[in-house]
Amino acid sequence: MTPRVVLAATLHDATGALAGDLRRHLPALRRVYGDLAVATSPTTSPRIIEALQSAGCFAGAPEANERGPLYRLALRSALAHGGDFVHYLDLDRALHWAPRGRTLAALVRSVRHDVVLVGRTERAHRSHHRPLFVTETEANRTLAAQAGLRGRVDFLVPSFIVSREACGLLLARSRARSSVIYGELAALLLGLASEVGYVECAGLDWETPDRSRREVARVGLARWRRRWDTPEEWTFRYALATDVVRGFVRTLVRYPARARLRRQ
Repeated sequence: MTPRVVLAATLHDATGALAGDLRRHLPALRRVYGDLAVATSPTTSPRIIEALQSAGCFAGAPEANERGPLYRLALRSALAHGGDFVHYLDLDRALHWAPRGRTLAALVRSVRHDVVLVGRTERAHRSHHRPLFVTETEANRTLAAQAGLRGRVDFLVPSFIVSREACGLLLARSRARSSVIYGELAALLLGLASEVGYVECAGLDWETPDRSRREVARVGLARWRRRWDTPEEWTFRYALATDVVRGFVRTLVRYPARARLRRQ
């Protein structure tokens, strides 16, 4: 029997830029998943919240505008739907992937482990703007080395599929509130099972241009991408990478990870 997978997703969209994508692609996501639980930031547009409520997949918003409480709210809400597995994925990434529903459905059907880390192919990762790609690549190498893993591992989508039991344990152990959550989640996932599945997906290419389609069409994607290559963005991305590594190392001290990574 095919396991029932529930999508746990989060979204921050203060301007409602993704309202059209939500309307167009939510049906495709419903065909892939048994249920969806979408938690939003407190400042997300009422248009988006109303659309999620109408679709019956709004999981609420945390009181604090912080990543940790937001992620945990989505995961707890997904667990409440009673599926066999929970797939965490940011909603903007899920909407971006939805038109290629066959590859997304294939990922969901291929679950063979209690814990599966879902990363980007190198090409999909390179589609992002340069400050993000460079700093995340460095952070990923550091995390893999800290965990004793060989080869390329992309921890930082973030995307993962976990069984009900593993999701409950993840929630019990997670306590980060800020951007440190990205490192914490990566470390916790490696400690939830003796063998962790790992798969890389092309559907996780850069989703942010979807929020600015008219401008991207007007100036071209290459030129639009270069607008993100600023000293301020480099500073922000290096600070974020530092938080990720700190969260990862700190969590490994609390919950040492000895998982073997099984590449799918």
